[in-house]
Amino acid sequence: MDDAHALPDDLAACQRLLLAAFQKTTELSRVLDETAASYEELQATHQAALDELNALKRWIYGRRTEKLVEGEGQRHLFNLESPSTSAPPFEPTPESQRLPTARRHRREFDLDELPHFRHEHDLSEADQQCSGCGRTKDRIGQDESRILEYVPAKLEVHVHVRPKYACRYCKDGVASPPPPERPIARGIAGPGLIAQIVVAKFGDHLPLYRQEDFFTRHGLHIARSTQCDWVQAAAELLRPLYERQKELLLKSPVLWTDDTPVTLLGGGQEGSRQGRFWAYIAEEHPYSVYDFTESRARDGPANFLQGFKGYLHADAYGGYDHIFLGSNDAVREVACWAHARRKFFEAIHSSPRDTHQLLEWIRQLYHIEDRARTWTEAARAALRQHEAEPVLDRIEAYLAHLEHRALPKSVLAKAVSYAQNQWQALRRYTTDGRLSIDNNVSERTLRHQAIGRKNWLFLGSWQAGPRAAVLFTILAGAKRHRIEPWTYLRELLLRLHGDDSRLDEMLPDKWAANHPESVLTYRLEESRRKAAAKSTRRRHARATSPNR
Repeated sequence: MDDAHALPDDLAACQRLLLAAFQKTTELSRVLDETAASYEELQATHQAALDELNALKRWIYGRRTEKLVEGEGQRHLFNLESPSTSAPPFEPTPESQRLPTARRHRREFDLDELPHFRHEHDLSEADQQCSGCGRTKDRIGQDESRILEYVPAKLEVHVHVRPKYACRYCKDGVASPPPPERPIARGIAGPGLIAQIVVAKFGDHLPLYRQEDFFTRHGLHIARSTQCDWVQAAAELLRPLYERQKELLLKSPVLWTDDTPVTLLGGGQEGSRQGRFWAYIAEEHPYSVYDFTESRARDGPANFLQGFKGYLHADAYGGYDHIFLGSNDAVREVACWAHARRKFFEAIHSSPRDTHQLLEWIRQLYHIEDRARTWTEAARAALRQHEAEPVLDRIEAYLAHLEHRALPKSVLAKAVSYAQNQWQALRRYTTDGRLSIDNNVSERTLRHQAIGRKNWLFLGSWQAGPRAAVLFTILAGAKRHRIEPWTYLRELLLRLHGDDSRLDEMLPDKWAANHPESVLTYRLEESRRKAAAKSTRRRHARATSPNR
C-alpha cells in the first residue's frame, strides 16, 4: 500500500488504515513528549552540575568574599532598579540623635612604658685628640638612638619559706604563716604558668605538644600530659564564673548563636566523630558563652536556652524550630541576611540578571545599616521602617515572581525557596533597633575554634569538650573587652580559688572597668580605623556608582 493510488475502495478498510495511522501518530507524540521531558530533566541536571562545579572552582581558586563592588564588570548593563531619589532621606529626630563616636588617633610605638637600659658609647682617648693642634676635643652634644629588643621568656622557681614557732616550756602548738595561694592544691604550677598554657592553647591556638618543646627550650621539660592535667584543673576552677556568665547571658533580651564542628576522639566508640561548639552572644549583658555537645541534635540548644525569652538570631538550622514553636512566641526568630545573600551569590553565574537585581537590593539594605550603625536604637528602628521596608517589599514581590519562573533544581530556585521559607524572620530585624540584619557576630566569634582546630586538630575525649567551652568563654570575655588575657586569667586563678563570692567583680566587663591599665587600647583604635576606612570605601562606591 505504498502507492497512494492503491488505496482500497472499501470504506471499512480505509477506516482501518486511518485508525492505524492515528494510533501510530499518537504513539510518536507520546515518545516525543517523553523525550522532551527527559531532555528538560537532563538540562536541569546539567545546569545543577555546572552550578556545583562553579561553586567548587570558586571555593578552590576564587575569592571567598561575597562582596560586589558597585560598577564592577558590566553590572551597569542590567539597569538594576534603585530606590527612588524623590523621597527625602531619613534623618534622626533631635531626641534620638546619633551616639557619640570616638576621635581617631594615629597609632605609634609607645616605648615609654617599657624598661629602658642606657648604653654609653665613647671615643678612646686617642680619638678624642684633635689632629690639628693636639688638644682634647670638647663634647658639644650627643646623639641618641633607640633599639627595640626582645628578651625570651623564662621559668622561675619561687621558694616560699615559712618559719615555724613553738614554745619550749608548754605544749601550745606550732605556729606558722599560711601557705601561699596556688590554683592547684599542693601543685607545683603557679598561676602565671597555668595562665600561659591556657592562653597559648585556647587563645593563640598552640597545641600542648608544641608548648612542650617551647618550655624545653627555656630550660625545663613539662610533659604534655602534665599540662593537660593543669588545663583540666583550671577549667574546673573557672567553671563557677562560666556558669555566672551563662546565667546573666540568658537574661538578655537579644541573643546571637551559631555552631561549628570539631573532631572528637574516644567516648567508647571506634574512630572519631563530630562534636559541636555553640557560641551564644549577648549585647545587654556583654558576654560570649560557649557550649559543647557531642552531636548537632536539637537537644543541645534546647537545653542551653532553657528559660530564655527574647529574640534569637540564628541560621536556618531546623534544630531551632521547636524552640520557636514551643515557646508560645517567647523566643522569636531573627534570620540572617548574610546567609540569604550567600544563596543568591552562588547563583550569580547561572542566573546573572535576576541574581544581580536581588543582590543590588540586599546591598541597599546593608547601606542603610551602615548609616545607622552609630545611631540610637529608636532612630535605627525608624530608619529601617522608612527606608528598609520598601526595599523588602520589592524583594518579596520579586521572589514571588521568580518562584514560578526559576527551574526547580536550579541554584536560583533553591535560593528563592530559602528566602521565602525564612521571610518573616528575615524581615523581623526592622521591628526593633536592638536587632541586627545578620548573624555575622556569632560567625566571627566561632572563628577562634575554626583557627584552633587547624592547629590542635581534635579533642582527645568527650570530657575535653565542656572544659574547652569553659576556657574559650573566659578568653572570649577577655578578647571582647580588650583585656590582656594572661593578666586577667592569672588574676582569676588566684582570686577564685575556693571563693565564689567574688564572681561578679571578676566578670570581664567589671574587671576591665576596675583595671584600665590592663585594657589593650590599641585594639579599640584598630577597630575604629577599620570602621572609618570601611565607611569611606562605601561612600566612595555610592558616589561613583553607575546606577546613580
